Amino acid sequence: MDILTQRLLFLWQRSIFSQRWLTALLVVNVLLLGLVAYTWFSQQHLQQALQSLPRHVAATRTLKQVQVPEQMKAPAAATVLQTWPTEDQADQISADILVQADAMGMLFERAEFQVLPLEHAALKVQRIKLPLKGEYLPLRQFLQQVLQAYPSLALSQFKLQRTDVMQPGIEAYIEFNLYTRKRGAS
Repeated sequence: MDILTQRLLFLWQRSIFSQRWLTALLVVNVLLLGLVAYTWFSQQHLQQALQSLPRHVAATRTLKQVQVPEQMKAPAAATVLQTWPTEDQADQISADILVQADAMGMLFERAEFQVLPLEHAALKVQRIKLPLKGEYLPLRQFLQQVLQAYPSLALSQFKLQRTDVMQPGIEAYIEFNLYTRKRGAS
C-alpha cells in the first residue's frame, strides 16, 4: 500500500491540478462556459415565449405605446407657417444674426446671402453663409440663441477648424437656411 500511495502522490504532482495557476484558469474557463450556456438558454426560452404570444396582443401593445396624447401632438403645418416671418422680414433677420455674432465677439469679414427657389408655393428660403472667427463657447452660445430666436432658421452646414492647438480661437463656417412666407401666402 505504501508503493500505491507513493505512486498516486507522484501522479498528483505531475498532473494539471498541482499547478495552481492552471487550476485557477480551468475554473475560470468552466465558469465562463457556464455563463455563456446560461445566457444562450435564457435567450432561447425568451424567444419561445415571445413567439407563443398571440400576434394581435403584441400588435395592440405596440400601438398603445406609440399613441401620443393630444396635447403633445405637433401642430398642423399651416399653424406653424403662420408663426414664421414673411419674406419682407428676411433682410432684417439676417442683419439681426450678424449683429448678434458681432455682439458675442465673433469676427467676420463677409457674409453671403442667397435666395433659393423652393417647390413649396408658400415658402421662400434665404441661405446665409457666414465664416466666423472666435472662441468656442461664445460661438456655441451664438448658435443656441439664434436658433431659439428664429424657429424658421435651419442650420444646414457647420464646420470648425483650429489651426493651432495652443490658441483658443477657432474658425467656423456656418450656413443657415431662413425659411419665410411669401407675400400673400396664408
